[in-house]
Amino acid sequence: MTALIPGAVLWDMDGTLVDTEPMWLSAQQGLVARCGLPPLTLEQDAELVGASMDIAVRVFQGLGVPLEADRIVAELSTDVAGRIDERIEWRPGARELLADLRANGVPTALVTNSARIIVDRVLEQLPEHVFDAVVTDDDVEHGKPDPGPFLLAAERLGVPAARCLVVEDSFNGLGGAVAAGCVPVGIPNALELPAHPDYLVHPTLVGVGWAEVVEWYERYRGEHPRADAATAGERA
Repeated sequence: MTALIPGAVLWDMDGTLVDTEPMWLSAQQGLVARCGLPPLTLEQDAELVGASMDIAVRVFQGLGVPLEADRIVAELSTDVAGRIDERIEWRPGARELLADLRANGVPTALVTNSARIIVDRVLEQLPEHVFDAVVTDDDVEHGKPDPGPFLLAAERLGVPAARCLVVEDSFNGLGGAVAAGCVPVGIPNALELPAHPDYLVHPTLVGVGWAEVVEWYERYRGEHPRADAATAGERA
């Protein structure tokens, strides 16, 4: 019997494809400072890593930011987009893996809680790869950790969510991938990702190619027989 392989790879953007987490931290601290509020604590910063914009709005309004949701989203997104225009740092191994996936004909989608204004700035600087689908905060009612963004990306690619492998760097993203029934792989960046039965963890994307992605998929499905059974009829 031939190996079970993923039908697509879904990518997080902030912290996984590009190192924008420091930009988000600066934008968030700037927002509370402009409102005359105390700086965010390390715990609050950690809560916001990879969070959806609706979660971010609840956090900031709960801290006393006297702005409507749309205004909070716009201020944060505009700030981060401007920082991306100044400089951008790709996560180690990310572009190389994307190129290898493309060379092997693997469909890919970018799935992010960021707004389209930020995503467009990033994609403009990634001429060597065009994702087959892009899902942003503007496309869904609820962002990660809700499974909706991953389910929409899978639908746009025409691949069952159970056959999609997700590359993420945050608990919010991994939680959404688990809820969507995908194969979740955490690549730590701003947060430590301890071993967990719900997802795999790999320290870096450096040196990772299509062969390693297939190994991850096989390992996870082997450890989660119910999920494997759901895709048993879809072997390459």
